Amino acid sequence: MSINEKQLSKLLYYFTGFDGGVYQSGKECRFVMNMRKDNMDYIEWVKNTLETFVGTSMHEVIQRGNRSPLVSLISKTHPKLSSIRERLYTPEGRKVLDPHQLTLLDAEALAIIFMADGGTHMDRGRYPEIKLHTKGYSYFDNLALSKAIYEQTNIRSTVNRHNKYYFLRIKTADLGKFVETVSPFVLPSFSYKLERLAPVMGGDIVCASQECEEATGNE
Repeated sequence: MSINEKQLSKLLYYFTGFDGGVYQSGKECRFVMNMRKDNMDYIEWVKNTLETFVGTSMHEVIQRGNRSPLVSLISKTHPKLSSIRERLYTPEGRKVLDPHQLTLLDAEALAIIFMADGGTHMDRGRYPEIKLHTKGYSYFDNLALSKAIYEQTNIRSTVNRHNKYYFLRIKTADLGKFVETVSPFVLPSFSYKLERLAPVMGGDIVCASQECEEATGNE
């Protein structure tokens, strides 16, 4: 897998900021992500990206009851990951959004946020909604993310509050634009998020990406 430095930085920022994390282990930091085994295509993508510069290991985590098993992806330590840690965490260990990270936001990065933390819903069975559950971030981080999304993709969103947490809601008028922007990058295991909107927004949104088209063809 060949990847340029800017693309690598973008992916590391967004893999880490949404669903993954980097943690101190000795002198340097390592990347850790736990995700449902059902999303193996995403896990493999992250693994292959990391292995352009550092070794990784994976193991399955069995959960109680009928819950889907998890896959734990862990990298070896590397100075590059320590640099990510310095930018994306406060000294107390809380995640923050870094200004440089936001300058790298594009359609692919937005798709990563959507796959990791996005949710779709049909309100009263008729009105589509898309939310980005960025509840691990402060109000000001969410505001900065909303501004970056608009500046880079022209998609509008609002910062909303649920109890003490904040999240983004995509403006109804921009739902179609959001789907058109992210769908080429949404991996097959996350296509269900788009399928929920198909009854109202059209079935062609479900398999917009080449990967999804290939997966459908193989059924």
